[in-house]
Amino acid sequence: MIQNINLLGQVLKNIDEETLSAVKEKFQSLQSAIPHLAFDNDTVTNYGGFAFLELFKKEIGFKEIVDNKLNYNRGQNTQYSEADMIDLMVDNNMVGNHRFYHFFTLANDPGYQRIKEKDEFPDESSCRKVLGLTEDKNISEFKEIHSSLLEEKAKHDGSKKVWLSIDDTVSKLYGQQEKGAKGYNPKRKGGYSYREKVAFIEGSDELANASLYPGDVKISKKFKEFLRETIDLMPDKFKVRGVLADKEFFSEDHCEHLENNDLSYFIKAVMYNPLRREALAIPEKDWEKVSENFWVADKRLSLDSWNQKRRFVFIRKEKEDQNTSKQQRFTEDMDTYYTYEAIVTNMHEKIMSPEKVMQKYNRRATVENRIEELKNGFACAQNSQKQFDKNYAYMLIKMLAYNIFNWFKQAWMPYILANASIRTVRRCFLNIPANVVKRGGRKFTISLPDIEELKEIFAAIKDRMFMFSLRMLCTPT
Repeated sequence: MIQNINLLGQVLKNIDEETLSAVKEKFQSLQSAIPHLAFDNDTVTNYGGFAFLELFKKEIGFKEIVDNKLNYNRGQNTQYSEADMIDLMVDNNMVGNHRFYHFFTLANDPGYQRIKEKDEFPDESSCRKVLGLTEDKNISEFKEIHSSLLEEKAKHDGSKKVWLSIDDTVSKLYGQQEKGAKGYNPKRKGGYSYREKVAFIEGSDELANASLYPGDVKISKKFKEFLRETIDLMPDKFKVRGVLADKEFFSEDHCEHLENNDLSYFIKAVMYNPLRREALAIPEKDWEKVSENFWVADKRLSLDSWNQKRRFVFIRKEKEDQNTSKQQRFTEDMDTYYTYEAIVTNMHEKIMSPEKVMQKYNRRATVENRIEELKNGFACAQNSQKQFDKNYAYMLIKMLAYNIFNWFKQAWMPYILANASIRTVRRCFLNIPANVVKRGGRKFTISLPDIEELKEIFAAIKDRMFMFSLRMLCTPT
């Protein structure tokens, strides 16, 4: 402010009286056109759709689950419980306020206060302090909260067999965070980072488990313990049938581990030279064309260091921008004109054809979209706190927000938005201006913009709420 005044003083010294008079006249003209400002509206909100999200959270008993599972041992004379703080952090991350110092915008929002039926919330420094007390047992408690939410959802979905899609991602660090280390970081080579391992339930996009590791941890070494933990966290109604995993987890040791635990698997193979030679040695007649540019072939083989043969499904894709004629391709090096991939699986040939194996594994591509949703929609890759456990706990809170929101979309949102990204739902439903007005009784009125698309969304939500109630009461226990 002082710098602006000094700058203005210097400018005024350098202009003549005539110019200064013209400036004053222009300013008075602009000032007269400014509307009258009255800072007295205590009903407006930036989050017009939040009331439905809050109602959903109450319906699934979110705060009660947190209250029963999480204990930071802070003593009895605390103004806010752990459940109060986690609830506020989850709400902020669902509306898009991921940084602690942005929390005040939601806590001071009049509509949010009316919907929550209170006007005082934990400040961001209190949330930081609580997470700063995180111990290993609290990390386990957060994971139990995830498990309880999955268990609650399973009551609505009923019993089913599920596939787990497992992957990992790099979280870049820009400070001196505890346990940050130089490791695999393709976008910032030599930079410090963390590694995050995630497991999604195929088809429903539920996050089954997530773990944070230092950046120099070899993530494949953590596969077995992560899988065991993930299976332990699954609801009793969900039977894990198999695993889909990227080439990071390709090894005979992992194949044997899955086989010994009666789990099917599809793992993308690392195309080492011996495996590439096997692909190039497949006769042309054994390649089955499955689409315009793709071929598949089956082969049972044992790699040099492997103890037994396993089924590999090879995928051949025609390279783009090849000017060579097809006739020449059969006489030249086939590696010049095609790219090759391979998937190792224990699914027998009589049960699943090579084409079906390719299609099954390709469904795992949705994991990449879900990871991007976690990163871009919930800022799960932002680890700005100095303590490792503090970053770990806040990552799990963001992932709680992801799972609640994912369930809310699938259960209550209209079908056109059920698979939309969090950013899309925020833009067209959640973060919209409205007035939240109390007009007697227990209910409040939300006055929304007169937009036909909004009316259709809210009408569809009411229909979906009926179906949700029906499933809740009629699903067999």
